[in-house]
Amino acid sequence: MMAPLIERFPSHCPLGHRLGGRRMLVGWDNRSDPPQRIWICGRCDIVMHSTDYPWPSAD
Repeated sequence: MMAPLIERFPSHCPLGHRLGGRRMLVGWDNRSDPPQRIWICGRCDIVMHSTDYPWPSAD
């Protein structure tokens, strides 16, 4: 049995708009080095990169 895959994402864009289902686009930026996950706010079109967020360590 496999554990469910859960992906963390920012709760708000830099302008304060809430993110979640039907409120953002999720993508992948292959042009950056290394490639990284991106999120695009559905209201203001700001692109957020996964390296912009200080995720807590998995320790």
